[in-house]
Amino acid sequence: RKLARPDRLAADEADRLQRSLPVCVWLGYAVHGNEISSTEAGLLTAYHLVASKEDPLTTLVLDNSVVIIDPLQNPDGRERFVTYFRQTRGRWPDESQEAAEHNEPWPGGRSNHYLFDMNRDWFALTQPETQARVKAYLSWFPQIFVDLHEMGANSTYYFAPPARPLNPEFTSEQNHWLVEFGKNNAAWFDKMHFDYFTREVFDSFYPGYGEGWPMFQGSIGMTFEQASTRGLVVRKEDETVLHYRDAIQHHFIASLATAETAAKNRVALLKYFHSTRKAAIEEGKKGPVVEYIIDPQRNPSRAAKLVANLINQGAEVKRAVEPFKNGKVKDFYGGAAAGREFPAGSYVVSLAQPAKRLVSTLLSRHTVIEDDFLKEQERRRKKRLSDEFYDITAWSLPLLYDVDCFAAEEETKAGLEVVAAAPRYAGKVVGGKATLAYLIPWTSDSSARALSRLLAEDMRVYSAGKSFKQRDTTFPAGTLIVKVNGNSEKLHDLVGQIAADCGVDIYATETGWVDEGINFGSGFVQYVKKPKVLLLYNTPTASSSAGALRFLLEQVYGIPVTIVQGQGIRNVRLHRYDVLVLPDSWGGQGGYSAVLGEEAVRRLKDWISGGGTLITMGEATRWLTEEKVGLLASSREFRNGDGEKRAAEPAKAPGGAGDSKPVEPEKKPAETRPFDLEKAIQPEKELPETTPGAIMRVKLDTEHWLAFGYDGDANVLVQSRNIFTPVKLDKGQNVGLYMPEDQLVLSGYSWPASTKQLAEKAYLIHQPSGSGHVVAFAEDPSFRAFCDGLDLLLMNAVFFGPAW
Repeated sequence: RKLARPDRLAADEADRLQRSLPVCVWLGYAVHGNEISSTEAGLLTAYHLVASKEDPLTTLVLDNSVVIIDPLQNPDGRERFVTYFRQTRGRWPDESQEAAEHNEPWPGGRSNHYLFDMNRDWFALTQPETQARVKAYLSWFPQIFVDLHEMGANSTYYFAPPARPLNPEFTSEQNHWLVEFGKNNAAWFDKMHFDYFTREVFDSFYPGYGEGWPMFQGSIGMTFEQASTRGLVVRKEDETVLHYRDAIQHHFIASLATAETAAKNRVALLKYFHSTRKAAIEEGKKGPVVEYIIDPQRNPSRAAKLVANLINQGAEVKRAVEPFKNGKVKDFYGGAAAGREFPAGSYVVSLAQPAKRLVSTLLSRHTVIEDDFLKEQERRRKKRLSDEFYDITAWSLPLLYDVDCFAAEEETKAGLEVVAAAPRYAGKVVGGKATLAYLIPWTSDSSARALSRLLAEDMRVYSAGKSFKQRDTTFPAGTLIVKVNGNSEKLHDLVGQIAADCGVDIYATETGWVDEGINFGSGFVQYVKKPKVLLLYNTPTASSSAGALRFLLEQVYGIPVTIVQGQGIRNVRLHRYDVLVLPDSWGGQGGYSAVLGEEAVRRLKDWISGGGTLITMGEATRWLTEEKVGLLASSREFRNGDGEKRAAEPAKAPGGAGDSKPVEPEKKPAETRPFDLEKAIQPEKELPETTPGAIMRVKLDTEHWLAFGYDGDANVLVQSRNIFTPVKLDKGQNVGLYMPEDQLVLSGYSWPASTKQLAEKAYLIHQPSGSGHVVAFAEDPSFRAFCDGLDLLLMNAVFFGPAW
C-alpha cells in the first residue's frame, strides 16, 4: 500500500520497497455465477500452490508473489445454475448444445440475487459484493488483477491484449505489460496445444469491468475467457467435444502462466506500479483540467453520495472551509470557461493525485473514443455489419447523478480540508416542533425516501400540486404536507429521524396561510396513499431491468414490491394493486406479445380505467403501441421516420378517402438518370441503429406531476433503437422530450442519423385512461441502478400516479 501513495514516500524508501516486496497477483473467478469452470480452476490453483512444494514454478511464484485467490465472486448465480443443472441432467451428460441442461431458464446464473451483472458495477458500487471487493482491493493494491470468465461453447480461449477501443486514460506501459502477459500465456497454451485468440472481442473502454477498473488504479487488469460447457460436456460446432475438466485446465494453466510472468518480473512490476501512480500526479497538474469542483447547494444529499463514491474507490476529495472563487471553470452543458463563486462546503477533487486516471474517467463529461475506431464503426454500419461497441460509451457520474460539477482549469486558492470519511448529508428539522404541519420540499430522491418512510409508518401525507411560498421559503410543486392533526404523536420524533436518515430538510409550520400560491386545503393538494406495487418478473422481461427496478424499489426506497411471473399476470387480482411496472425486455421469443395475450390486455385496460397506474420501460413501451394492444397513442419509428403502425397501413389513394382506384400519374418524357445504388439497396422498413449507451438531455414539462422536483431537464442514458413519436395533445402529454439535435448528446457516442431522428421525440409519455394512467418511458431509468438523477421520475410515477 505504501507504493500506492508515491506522494507520501521518499525515493530511497520506494527503491527499497521495490527491491524487497513481493508482487501482488489477484485472481478473481466466476463473477458470473454460471461461468462454472472458473471456480474449480480457482480452487485447483490454490491447491496447486499450497501442495506442490517441489515444483520449481510454484517455488518461483511463492518466493516472489502474494497470490490472492477469490474463487467465487458470485455465489448467488452459481447456486442458481447448479440447482437447475442438477434438476435437468439425465443418466448421462448430454453433449448436445440444445439439451436443457445447457440452457438455463430466466434469469440464468450470470447475475447476483438482484440480477445485477457485477462485472459492470465496479465504479457504481451499487451492490454489497462490489463494495466489499473494492474495499479489499484498496487494502492490497495488487499489481496484477485477472478476472476469469466463460464465453460461448463454440469459442476457444481469450486473454490479453484486449480489443479496441481502449480507455484513453490507460498508459503505454500498461499496454506493454498486457502484451507481455499475453505472450507468456500464449507460450504455455502453445506448449499444451490449446487454441486461443486475442484482441478480437473484449475491449477495455468502460470503467466498470473487473479488468478495467483496476487499470485506472495502476494495476495490470486482464480478462480471461474460456469456452463454456455449461455442464459436464458439450459438442462444439466443429464436432470436437469439450469436457468440463478441459475448461478447468485451461483456466488453471492461464492462472499459473500469469503468476509466473508476475514472479519473473517482480521488481519491474513494482517499479512500474509506483511510477505510474507517481506520473498520474504530474499528469493531473498539467491540465487542461486540473480539478473538478462539486457545488452541493442544489442537491446536497446526492453530491455527498457522489463524493462518498469517489472516496470509497480510493480518491482524495477536499472540502472548502470558506466561500471562494475559481477564475476559470466550465460547466457540463456547453458554457464557456469563466469565473464562478462557490460556497463553503463545496467539494474540490484535484487531478494531481495517484487516483487521477480513475477520477478523470468518472468525473469528466465525455470520454474520447479514437476517430479511426468511430470511422470504422460508421463503415460497418453502412454495410449492416454489427458494430464493435461492447458496452455503453458514457458514464459521467456528475451527469448520471445530476449534480452540479465544474471542470476547473485553475487550481482553487482557498482554505480546503481533506474529507477523511465518506460523507452523508444529514438533513434537519427547521422551526422546531410543528403545531399544524411539517413540509418536505419535493426536490430530490431524498424527498422520495422520506415519503416512503412516512408511509411505512402509516402517516397520512398530502402533496401540493402547485408551488407556494410561506415566509421567505418557496415550496415547489410536489411538496409533501404532513399534518399534525390526523397523525399520531410519534410524528414529531419521526420527522427528526427521517431528516437525518434521508438527508432532507423538513420545515415545521404553525399555519396554513401562505404568501403566494395554494393553501393546504386547496383542491390541488392530493392525498398520497401507500402504493401497492406489482412488478412483472421472469419472461419476457430483461432480467437486468427487472432486477434493477426491484432493487431500487425495495433496497433504495423501501417500497414493498410483489413480483409476479410473466404469464401469471393473467390470474393476478389486479384490483388489489395500485401500480404495475413492466420492465424492459430483450424482445426474444416474441417479447411481451407472446406472453400477454388478448385476455391480459383486456384485464389491463379495465384495471387502468378503474384507477390503476401502468409504468413501462423500453420494449414494454413499444408493446403498448401495438395496434392489438392500443394502450399508447404513439409508435416506434423506422429509420425513414415512419412509425411502425403507419408504415404497416396500405397507402391511401390520392383521389380521397372514398376513392379506391389509384390515380394514373401524369405521363412525362422519360429522363435518363444515373442509377443510385446506395439508395436502391436501402431497406424500406428498418429500425434505427442501437445507440451504444450515450447520455442525452431531455426537456421536462415541470407543470406535470411526473416531472415534479426537476428544474426543467434531465440527463438520460440511451441504449436502444427506440424512437417514439410524441403523442397528440388530445391523447396525452409528452412530459419528457429529447432536446433539439444541437443540444441533445452530452456524453458518449450516438450515430449521427439516430441523433438527428431522436431530436424532439418522446422520452416520457403520460396517457390518461379513465381514472388511471399509462406512464411510458422510452428507456429504462433504472439502468444498472446508477442513474440517480432519474430516480425521482420513477418515484413520481409510483407515488403520484395513484394520487393524481
